[in-house]
Amino acid sequence: MVSLRAEKIPEFAKLRVLIVDDNDYILNLIKMVLTDLGVADSFFAKDAIEAMKVLEGSAAVNFVICDWNMPGITGLEFLRKLRADGNKIPFVMLTARADEGSVVQAKEIGVDAYLVKPFSPIQLEKKLRVLVGDMPEAALPAKK
Repeated sequence: MVSLRAEKIPEFAKLRVLIVDDNDYILNLIKMVLTDLGVADSFFAKDAIEAMKVLEGSAAVNFVICDWNMPGITGLEFLRKLRADGNKIPFVMLTARADEGSVVQAKEIGVDAYLVKPFSPIQLEKKLRVLVGDMPEAALPAKK
């Protein structure tokens, strides 16, 4: 893959991101953008159940980027479960829902960032920069 960036973003080299989407194209697109930004590790899940298994496993994840509309458990229901369990992991909702009601609903449940499809790599980068800036250093894993 040819990088679009002259340099990776040093703060992103520490990140481990879980991407949850039932669409392979979106999964690969986000993986490509994250790799280009210098993200250390990306994990993939095709639905919320698979995502819960990743989070329960040994992988320490710093962020979740999750589609809203998925079969079975929606991204919103997944976020609701995480927050009900006390999990404060930064959560980026990725969706085609651009209406104010959906944004408000996601915010009320505890979404940290909202990204509307189609999105640009720069939009994703900006969301992650804000979230990384808000994270305490102790929440970031040590570099490998």
